[in-house]
Amino acid sequence: MKKISFLAAGLIFSATFAQQGLTAESNSAFTPVTNFGPNAVIVNQSTTGTSGIISDMGADGIYVASADDFDLTLPATKITKIEAYGFNNSMDLMNNLIGVNFYIIADDDWIPEGNDPATQNLYAFEMVLGDPGFTVTTDGGTGYTFTLDLDAAGLDTALPAEKYWLSVVAVTTLGDITEGGPRWNWFQSLSSNGLEGHLIDPMDLFGAGATEWTPFSMLLDWTDLDLGMVIEGDETTMGVSDLNNVSFAVYPNPATNFVKVDMKNAEVKQMTVIGMNGKVVASSNSSSVRVSELPAGVYVVKVVDTNNKVYTSKIVKK
Repeated sequence: MKKISFLAAGLIFSATFAQQGLTAESNSAFTPVTNFGPNAVIVNQSTTGTSGIISDMGADGIYVASADDFDLTLPATKITKIEAYGFNNSMDLMNNLIGVNFYIIADDDWIPEGNDPATQNLYAFEMVLGDPGFTVTTDGGTGYTFTLDLDAAGLDTALPAEKYWLSVVAVTTLGDITEGGPRWNWFQSLSSNGLEGHLIDPMDLFGAGATEWTPFSMLLDWTDLDLGMVIEGDETTMGVSDLNNVSFAVYPNPATNFVKVDMKNAEVKQMTVIGMNGKVVASSNSSSVRVSELPAGVYVVKVVDTNNKVYTSKIVKK
């Protein structure tokens, strides 16, 4: 996919560009509202530039989403808080904001897995204004911080050591999310952590051909290719098992859309999901299987590795 320079006028907007006119520079810098808690800070990308990139859904359900990666290094980590930093050049975000979708997505060879973050995710936290644990704060100007306190919201996560992606999408009543003024734009972070950010534009609203997850470097000329965010977490054992000295992790648990298996010392040959009546209800020859269409309940995940060893674990489908 070729790099096209005109995207700087479409995908990217400067926080100062629309604020004081074409030739003005802002004399104030964005200060993110950081609410660091008692848990470990896994990712700290709170130093932002003056530019941001679209990550919004409009009234018609059409969206353009951005995502950035993060690494978990503990055997099992519970995500406790997520903050994402952005701006709204019209300074009227609360007039059109319905809520924010926070998606944690599996890594697929250094890109987000799948091409639809709404359905191909490990966790989907679809928050609306007023939900417990979800807040929107402003710096008094164009800057807006989205905070999801998962503990306060009663939301549980359990993820093994691995690379993941966070996508944060503002859900709005806008009729046209290509307009840079009234939408929320995710701030560029002046950091260099892990991989570069990616964007997906399923309906090709901007004509860049980014209908699959596309690296920022193929779309724009940023020097720093991360996004403004902070993720906090704590060590846990919830939903992660270690059997026969093989790191065998089934997650997420509870599950909504997908169940993944992580085996550090082996490879997955086959994965099946079995109902409590003994019938196979889903299967895959890879390390993930879709469970979104299964009724809520308890299931057994059976995994056969390439050495024909068999492992089982129970999961809950929400």
